[in-house]
Amino acid sequence: MKSKTVFGWLLIIILSLIPVLLLFTLGNGMQVFHNYGSLTHVLGQIFGLVGMTMFALTFMLSTRARFIEELFGGLDKVYIVHGIFGGLALLFILFHPIFLVLKFVPSAMGYAAKYLLPSNSWSVNFGIIALLGLILLICFTLYSKMKYNKWKFTHEFLGIMFILAVLHIFLVRNTVAQDNIFNGYFVYAGVVSAIGIIAFIYSLVIRGELIRNSLYKVIELDKHGDFFEVTMNSNNPIDYKSGQFVFVKFYNRKVPSEAHPFSIASKSGDENLKIVVKKLGDYTMLLENLNVGDKVSVEGPYGKFNYKNYDNHDQVWIAAGIGITPFLGMAEDLLDDDLHRVTLFYSVKDEKDFVGYKLLEEVSAKNNRFKFVPWNTSKQGFITAKHIFEHTGKSARKEFFICGPPAFKDAIVSGLIKEGVSGNKIHNEEFGFR
Repeated sequence: MKSKTVFGWLLIIILSLIPVLLLFTLGNGMQVFHNYGSLTHVLGQIFGLVGMTMFALTFMLSTRARFIEELFGGLDKVYIVHGIFGGLALLFILFHPIFLVLKFVPSAMGYAAKYLLPSNSWSVNFGIIALLGLILLICFTLYSKMKYNKWKFTHEFLGIMFILAVLHIFLVRNTVAQDNIFNGYFVYAGVVSAIGIIAFIYSLVIRGELIRNSLYKVIELDKHGDFFEVTMNSNNPIDYKSGQFVFVKFYNRKVPSEAHPFSIASKSGDENLKIVVKKLGDYTMLLENLNVGDKVSVEGPYGKFNYKNYDNHDQVWIAAGIGITPFLGMAEDLLDDDLHRVTLFYSVKDEKDFVGYKLLEEVSAKNNRFKFVPWNTSKQGFITAKHIFEHTGKSARKEFFICGPPAFKDAIVSGLIKEGVSGNKIHNEEFGFR
């Protein structure tokens, strides 16, 4: 899985830098850097086109296409890349007007100042609006604490900003064809524009029509403390592996209609699909209004977080809080598995926070190759890599699976690496992207 992630990263970086390659193969190459004005102008154009390419690729990454998930080794990894490239796209697009203005500095400061202000030229105004809109929307994405449905609504305006940027490219008065950046500039820009717009429209409108989600019905609700389990059944169930996740939309008037991702907490292929919810925010609090009999739309499964995806049978699973959910189904799978030897560490702040404790104890009692180690931080302190090795013994061959809040995950990963565990042996469920 690690190699797939690396390959996906390399591919998307190479695709983003195609304009630079075209500059040197179909343009004048190093000759464009012969003076200050030419240098800043060409860099401005290239930064803009690289940024637009990245922008289009972020829309591709958000389509949830299966081949993209395979490239990165899981949809959770895809969304992490999506967020990073969204920020990078903004950065490169921001450099576009900066470098174009630099060619007027210091000889024509007045014109440089006017260059960045709205004018009678809508070709330029489209670019200014798109840039300001991108800055605002990216800031919302990175720093806003607004409710998910409102955040998602504002996120959809990114497509409008992209279209405005496309209009800027093709309507700007001093065409880049005359500037001779490289032959076929507008053909490339057209391809990038088409990819971005089609991917955006697909994600916003078409995907919901083409992908036939499975219709489930809530058959059981088990509430305890800040957690509750939702068990669903369908006449047309999805085919899934434990540890994967699904996008779930509940049909209940008191619950928002948008789909949210949840880890599957039931064993592979079980006819009953189970998720575990912790009341962490506005949406999860409202799920307490669910009733037995409510209809549920389920899209998926997604993700590659399953212990059978790796050949090494000697494994350590490490969970914290609600991060136990993907391990519950995998633990049940071990009841029919006599090959894998697993130690599961489950860290919580208090005894009442344990979820699935009875199930894990039962699996441990029935399968002597599975060891369950509950960890109460209020009594035992924070779990560390040294604590883990005290129970399992050090071995370079073990595979480590981790799921939990980002701070917990980062601390455990850092500790394992300091203790000599190779990064290729550590597998994370990107809990934070949800």
